Amino acid sequence: MILGMSNIVSRLTLLDYSVVAVYLIVLMVIGYRASFGNKNKTDETLFLANKSLGWASIGFNMWGTNVGPSMLLAFASIGYSTGIVAVNFDWYAFVFLMLLALVFAPKYIAAKVSTMPEFMGNRYGDSTRNILAWYALIKMLISWLSLGLFAGGFLVRQILGIPMWQSVIVLVSFAGLFAFTGGLKAIAKVNVFQMLLLIGVSLILTVLGVNKAGGLSAVFHQTPNNYWNLIHPASDVKYPWYAILLGYPVSAVAFFCTDQAMVQSVLGAKNLEQGQLGVNFIGWLKILSLPLFILTGILCFILYPHLSDPALAYMTMVTNLFPPGMNGLVIVVLIAVLVGTIGSSLNSLSTVFTMDIYAEKINPNATNKDLIRVGRYTVIAGCLFAIGMALAIDSIKGLNLFDVFQSVLALLRRRWPWFSCLRFIGNVLPVKL
Repeated sequence: MILGMSNIVSRLTLLDYSVVAVYLIVLMVIGYRASFGNKNKTDETLFLANKSLGWASIGFNMWGTNVGPSMLLAFASIGYSTGIVAVNFDWYAFVFLMLLALVFAPKYIAAKVSTMPEFMGNRYGDSTRNILAWYALIKMLISWLSLGLFAGGFLVRQILGIPMWQSVIVLVSFAGLFAFTGGLKAIAKVNVFQMLLLIGVSLILTVLGVNKAGGLSAVFHQTPNNYWNLIHPASDVKYPWYAILLGYPVSAVAFFCTDQAMVQSVLGAKNLEQGQLGVNFIGWLKILSLPLFILTGILCFILYPHLSDPALAYMTMVTNLFPPGMNGLVIVVLIAVLVGTIGSSLNSLSTVFTMDIYAEKINPNATNKDLIRVGRYTVIAGCLFAIGMALAIDSIKGLNLFDVFQSVLALLRRRWPWFSCLRFIGNVLPVKL
């Protein structure tokens, strides 16, 4: 019998609540130590962690920014319906991460910039910086924050039965707390703990699924042969080989090499070597997408082959395989991926607005205290905007507002590759235009 997602609430035990409580306490302690541990530092900033990040913090933080609730659901869904083909998007990413490490990062760090618009502005002037700054702000507010928070709030509502407005307020407030108090340094420290936790919980789920399916050999033989093909023929409607090989690189360069939320951890590296090692590390972490996320969907196809919607694959697995006493881990993982993505997005939003708009246009003589204050105000504004948009998407879905936001997001993504090309040219050309 397949248990419904709502059954996870009725099966929560004292141990589950204890697990969640311990997780929250540990998270708060890590965040507090990262935010207030160095009281003697007067030059502390929210934005680049005072250039103190090592390779492990950079790698885990970039991975935490990339992994969100929608990614967990999407990978499991594609695994359920198609097999391992989706892992191409993570394994192929290694090429573009190396491009970031070897081509982009040396120039970013040598330029001593805080944002991507600042880097381009140094080469092409203030107008370019201003255009890219506003574009980055709009993209982060809509793509990273609003739609990301809506996806997370929707998932929490489905699992725990909590109203959407309560879900999004609690989630964004919790994530915003670290961005507000400690900035990138606190978020990076928290994400190291959270991504280790995500790996552990996801590995437990995979092991439980493989055991119930009868072992790896049984898993292989109980699925269609094409489920194990990385490369699909050109006639494949969803994932033809040429679309992945030729279409993915443009968006991958834009996302991994020029997106502020992804690159900010590298900008906060102790030195170039640590930044490059951190980028290399996330490339290895992405190998885990197959055993931790996509294989979950394939196992669900074997164990529960008659789901009405492949998107239910991930939650079907966790609600049916985790025994009472371990369901609290599901809640913990959801909080972890949400805090990681939203926290990093808020920090990037505050960095771009503070450094590219406030310090550049509004108050060029701003002190460090002014920058920190404005950065924190921006975090609060970003939280309020994301809450409002997430609730609007949810409540007016019947009036196609959700489709409008998807259209806006698609529009942003169509413009994104052009900015990506501009930034790539700006990196490879030896002189300013």
